[in-house]
Amino acid sequence: MLEFIVNGANPKKLKFEVKKLLNMGRTARDPSQIQKHLNELKKAGIASPLKGIPLYFPKLPDRITSDDEIRVLPESKTCGEVEYVILVDKSDVYVTVGSDHSDRELEKKSIPYAKHICQNVIAPKVWRYEDVKKDWDDFTLRAWVEEGGQRKLYQEGGLASMLRPEEVVEKVKSHTVGDMDGMIIFAGTPPILDGKFCFHDRFEMEMADEKNGKAIKWSYSSRPLAWYKE
Repeated sequence: MLEFIVNGANPKKLKFEVKKLLNMGRTARDPSQIQKHLNELKKAGIASPLKGIPLYFPKLPDRITSDDEIRVLPESKTCGEVEYVILVDKSDVYVTVGSDHSDRELEKKSIPYAKHICQNVIAPKVWRYEDVKKDWDDFTLRAWVEEGGQRKLYQEGGLASMLRPEEVVEKVKSHTVGDMDGMIIFAGTPPILDGKFCFHDRFEMEMADEKNGKAIKWSYSSRPLAWYKE
């Protein structure tokens, strides 16, 4: 069970029981953007054998948190990836920002397992999609990391370049047994600005409504388990 604040003229609390969790890939509207992300993976030694556009990676529903800290395995090479996120709650659809945190070294062997070994992180604030739908293509995703002690813009891209929430929901519906109530979908990511993964322990992200000057922001740290020693 996750709790959110629904942003708007009259903010309200939303209790959301996560019943289904799905990560998606290759959700750009422009095929060249998909190829750009595949090139990033290839440079990191991750030559994906997976076919299809988009890609679907179901996860167990407990592999998500809105905490500001997650735990990862010691000496693993993990990093965040900013995504826009869809929450399906009966007849309502909500949107927010999140991170598909992944073990990039494990991705060389199995992308589905690499995604599953780390928790997804989701911001604790959401918008009702119907309230922001008309300005959706003016939204931008951004992420920052720390490199050499400096805050660095890591990812940036407009949502006009990605499948819209209603398109994503329709595609996912065809792969879903039963209804979609309680489903959270991580709906894709913009390319890394310099094309290189940055292995960091701090990740900042935002989904900004550029037209109306508002944003949902969240940040988290990834810490290795430290209680066990040989």
